Amino acid sequence: MTDSITKASSHHLKKKEQNSFDRLTKLLLLFTRDDVPSWSVDEASGELGLSASHTYRYFRSLSSAGLIAQISTGKYVLGPAIVQLDRKMRSSDPLILNSITALKYLVSQSPLKSVAIICRYFDGKVMCIHEEFERREQYEVSYERGMLRPLYQGAASKSILAHLPLRAVKLQFEKDAPHFAQFGLGSSWEEVKAGLRKLRAAQTVYTRGELGKGAAGISAPVFDGGKVVGSISIVIPEQSVNEAVIATISPIVALSAKMISDRF
Repeated sequence: MTDSITKASSHHLKKKEQNSFDRLTKLLLLFTRDDVPSWSVDEASGELGLSASHTYRYFRSLSSAGLIAQISTGKYVLGPAIVQLDRKMRSSDPLILNSITALKYLVSQSPLKSVAIICRYFDGKVMCIHEEFERREQYEVSYERGMLRPLYQGAASKSILAHLPLRAVKLQFEKDAPHFAQFGLGSSWEEVKAGLRKLRAAQTVYTRGELGKGAAGISAPVFDGGKVVGSISIVIPEQSVNEAVIATISPIVALSAKMISDRF
């Protein structure tokens, strides 16, 4: 009897700790939203459906760790520990470390004002994690580190999408079917599957103007142990793109992706 009570109590405690961790994580992730850069305790409480007292305790925990910081308005923003973590990630992320040489070479072989980027597949989207350039062009769309893009739009995303398990792609298609059609991936599941086969058969993916005016992209997938983890791309000013440029740069992009994949 005593053992049963002890086990039940232990299980309840672990569940409570897990719930607290989940809430703390959801609270921290509020600060990743571009539309709301700062949060008050009351705002976060309402957004997450938590009591003000619980939310305040979570704010205090995150603040004491330096993950968030209070500003003069009384609201909170991301704190200095995030910068510290970002610095550590830049110097230790194998996808970045394995790609820097290839990115620099890709820029050196591309038209002026091109930007080479490495992206990671993350949470059903594609995130730029590093970029290299000699002179930056002011594109309509930003490719800076941390930017998330949908899987159906742009060369960097499509080169990853083509190599994901079909069940994962189908889930995305069922949620975003109109966008799949809008960006040339097909209006039915059969059309999408046929389109993905063509993308997989090609060494690279080329798109023009899909993420905004003024830029074209050539991309190839990066693999870790046979599993697609990201893509390497060159973003070229649209006015510099012609058939000769595509023919010259595409094999370099494909070779760069293979070199990065081979380092894992």
